[in-house]
Amino acid sequence: MNNKRIIVKIINFILTAITVSAVVFILYWFIQITTACSFHTPSGSMSPTLLPDESGLVNKWKLGARIFNIVDAVEGKPYTIKRLPGYGQLERGDVIVFNYPYQDKTEDSIAMNLRMYYCKRAIAVAGDSLEIRNCFYHVKGHADTIGVASEQKQLQNHIDYFLKHNTEYQWWMRCAPYDTLFNWSVRDMGPILIPGKGTIVNLDRKNCILYRKYIEWESKSKLMWLDSVAVLDGKPLKSYTFTENYCFAAGDHVIDSKDSRYFGLIPEKFIVGTAGILWKSHDHRRIFTIIN
Repeated sequence: MNNKRIIVKIINFILTAITVSAVVFILYWFIQITTACSFHTPSGSMSPTLLPDESGLVNKWKLGARIFNIVDAVEGKPYTIKRLPGYGQLERGDVIVFNYPYQDKTEDSIAMNLRMYYCKRAIAVAGDSLEIRNCFYHVKGHADTIGVASEQKQLQNHIDYFLKHNTEYQWWMRCAPYDTLFNWSVRDMGPILIPGKGTIVNLDRKNCILYRKYIEWESKSKLMWLDSVAVLDGKPLKSYTFTENYCFAAGDHVIDSKDSRYFGLIPEKFIVGTAGILWKSHDHRRIFTIIN
């Protein structure tokens, strides 16, 4: 009898341990998917807001957690991204974590890269008209400073110095869409309208160049400029109405950050969430501070 009781206790203990482990496992992934997950900053592109080798939590509640078939996404099959209801919307100035919007180095076609995550600041959101004037960000109708002004001033001084002493340095200043029709640079860029759901753009030659990748991503069709006319999926088109929201994101340390200045706009569906609190830092005084 004693042996039977011992065996029963062992079985009950094992079953309890399995049940508890299963509950913890399910709860962990439920929180990861719907509430929060961790992110890491390997570089100083977000300094001084986030320093190298710091980690924080992503708040998924504000925008709503993304729901999509990750197996189809990994295998390259078509998939749809939806969001759970959130308590807010993306705002100018939010620090965001997002999937890099390209699969390969050509950066010619938008595609959500599941293996690469970036952390940047949303400089402009859907509906904004953005300009960079002498390295400083400006959104039409808003006088507030966007980003870290001291870092933008540092970039301004840096460019002024190298333009004065090294004319070949100018290649570094080139930015998207890398076309002579625009000739934009990290010093002077725009204005560019950040499209959102319902935004209508006239499809002249400039807008075809500027928005081609995003229109092709939305429509799953090829956009071309033929005989002075925009042609989408073989049909001439005078204008296009966007079905998705986008944002322009940049690192606070603008002198050394690969961001929307170089790779273009980010579909809002590629955003994991907004940065919440810092939970790991070499400076213990920064731990559990709010990231903003």
